Amino acid sequence: MFEQIRRNIVSIMLCSVIAVTAYGGTAQSDSDTHDKNNLLDSLLNEKLEFYRHLYPEISFLILKGGDEFVADMMALDITLGYQPSSLDYEHPPKLREDLMMASANRILYMLQNRMPSASLFKADTPLGWQENICVLTINPYEIAADSVRATQNLLDLPQDFIQKISDDLRLQPTDYLEFVIDHEVYHCLQSMYVGPQTMSKKEFWGEYNSYLNEQGADAYALGMHINTLLEVPSFARNILRIRGMSLYTADPDHLTCKALQQIFKVPVEDIAEMNAKEIFDTAHQIQERLAMNYDEYIQYLASSIQAMKVLGVEDLVSDELRSRIKGVQSDPVQVKELVTNTRRYLSELSCDEVEY
Repeated sequence: MFEQIRRNIVSIMLCSVIAVTAYGGTAQSDSDTHDKNNLLDSLLNEKLEFYRHLYPEISFLILKGGDEFVADMMALDITLGYQPSSLDYEHPPKLREDLMMASANRILYMLQNRMPSASLFKADTPLGWQENICVLTINPYEIAADSVRATQNLLDLPQDFIQKISDDLRLQPTDYLEFVIDHEVYHCLQSMYVGPQTMSKKEFWGEYNSYLNEQGADAYALGMHINTLLEVPSFARNILRIRGMSLYTADPDHLTCKALQQIFKVPVEDIAEMNAKEIFDTAHQIQERLAMNYDEYIQYLASSIQAMKVLGVEDLVSDELRSRIKGVQSDPVQVKELVTNTRRYLSELSCDEVEY
């Protein structure tokens, strides 16, 4: 299935081996680091076992990437079989192979860059496992080695900025790892039980659906966290603050504050009584309730770009996006709201300014 991917892998195999060897010679031997890694691995495995038991009709495949991305892609190839299909996107049969190639390249990119992602596939003649495969790319050490790394993974700003945030306002590693796992699993569950992204010729259809889906994924992950602790912890408030600063990283599709605030409005005792499937239903209902239509999303994008200009980060907006959104008028009221909220969340993180 991955003929082109295989050729790419062969060409970089030697370099990969050299990189792994070099890494092994300078590996961190500190026992504390080893213990932390074991803790993160155990947490990841426990969460996956939880989901495997809860959804026996889905196989959950975890790929960690980094130096192991070659082996990861080989494992993915074997797991999916000869003619798998994507369950994330509605598509005609004739485009199955093209979509699979695009999906494979996306997973490869995520693995190489140690970035979290989720993809749902239907395997071709699976060898003893379920045909529905949720592929998760999560490297626990990369995203949650410590509070600085965890916070920086969600708030993609320079390390110097993250270190200025007080420790009680940073994201704690184990809490954040659980949040990421739940967030990514939501995407697979949505594709499985709600349905794939429908086809459309609208230019921003992909970004539009991504924005909507991120609302549900964050609401679900935070709901799962509250369900575990039986309270609204400081971690939940810090997630809200960090998501509220998404415009500082030119990432309006992850501005999920309204969805997170909806979760806060659900009484803790109600969330405590829910099982994971009921939390998923609640999160999806929030996603649908907050959903703007396509034209509203286009204006939201234009308003976000204008707000970024006011915030002094307009240089982060790509020329491609500027060109695509050209001619769309921003909403002055929406721009003011975006700027005001972003600055408030920055202030709540005890930071006066963002420096790149």
